[in-house]
Amino acid sequence: MRKNILKLVVFTTILLMTKSILAQRGSGNRGQTQHQIDGQRELPKFNAKNAVGILKYDYGRVIKKAKIKKDAKKNRIAKIISDYNHIIDEIKFLHSEDFKAVENYVSIKREEARTNNDRAAMSFIHSEAMEQLLYIKRNVYKAEQTLNNQLEMFLTEKQFHKWRRLQRARKESLNSKTPDNIERGRPQKGGRRTR
Repeated sequence: MRKNILKLVVFTTILLMTKSILAQRGSGNRGQTQHQIDGQRELPKFNAKNAVGILKYDYGRVIKKAKIKKDAKKNRIAKIISDYNHIIDEIKFLHSEDFKAVENYVSIKREEARTNNDRAAMSFIHSEAMEQLLYIKRNVYKAEQTLNNQLEMFLTEKQFHKWRRLQRARKESLNSKTPDNIERGRPQKGGRRTR
């Protein structure tokens, strides 16, 4: 009986000491890691193309997701999406200098705001950049509306619903990559959806 009690006391002592050592080591590491993260935190580069919503679609994926079976319909959908992609390529080409200029402007202003530790300027910089890109965003929106109108004419209601779901998912993936969402601490993946 005495041996069992002695074994229990020794075991308990070793367990408590191990737990204490692990707890001290764990909190020390966490503090150090947090300090390193704070020092190295860098905002992702502003991407003007993502900000205006420039997206190109793979018509093969759209046909597969919308479950289009007829060859004539597949060809027509492929043509509509190819035309849309061509318009988007033209917009990207025509405004490539504008994109570069806005991206450079944002990176310079962000660096200034970072050195001055001015958080209010960070959000102002993003809204100012979006103002400069507004006319391009309108062109992209018009092309997107034309695409949706054309697809709605050829797809069934169920197929069109699947198309819209695919389109929404692609747009959300673009929005999760924008620095504005990261600056404000919005969840990028697995976050709650609001409708």
